[in-house]
Amino acid sequence: MPDEPDALVDAVAHAEDAFTGQLGRPDYEEGLDPNAHDPNVIQLRKACRLLDACRLLRKHDGYHTSVIEMSFAAIERTLEFYALTASNDTIDDFREGHDRAYDRGADLHLVTDETARRMKQLYRDNRAAAYYRETVAAAQQADAMFDLAVAVHDYIKNFSQIAHECRCQNYSSH
Repeated sequence: MPDEPDALVDAVAHAEDAFTGQLGRPDYEEGLDPNAHDPNVIQLRKACRLLDACRLLRKHDGYHTSVIEMSFAAIERTLEFYALTASNDTIDDFREGHDRAYDRGADLHLVTDETARRMKQLYRDNRAAAYYRETVAAAQQADAMFDLAVAVHDYIKNFSQIAHECRCQNYSSH
């Protein structure tokens, strides 16, 4: 086994310290302080931030793999937001895997079983493929996933009485 460079060992230790609170008081993104907001609002706003990051990357004509990744994550955060708002679910209920968010969307009648199944299949067939396959993600795929994420987000947040907590920028999808 080769000796690892000190820079790598130090970077791992620094990352560990960051996640265990050893680097001082956490500096959260605006509107995402877990001490000031309930988990459902945090999930909604995480989705908003992911969509805003997609918009930013898309302006730079590329980053298709990142846009696909973040679009899937935004869909899941939005579904989780509603489940946390409209049921007795806790954030821990969603740690077991990606299917749970889609299943809860159907269980709570946000989407039909068929739509939930199709979105899960999109995730299974394409998220991993775009991330791991030998080819690269295409602009059309990134655009379609972003459009889907925005449609899901806009549709679901309006079912909640706290839709005003959404922090998405007022951009068009393209």
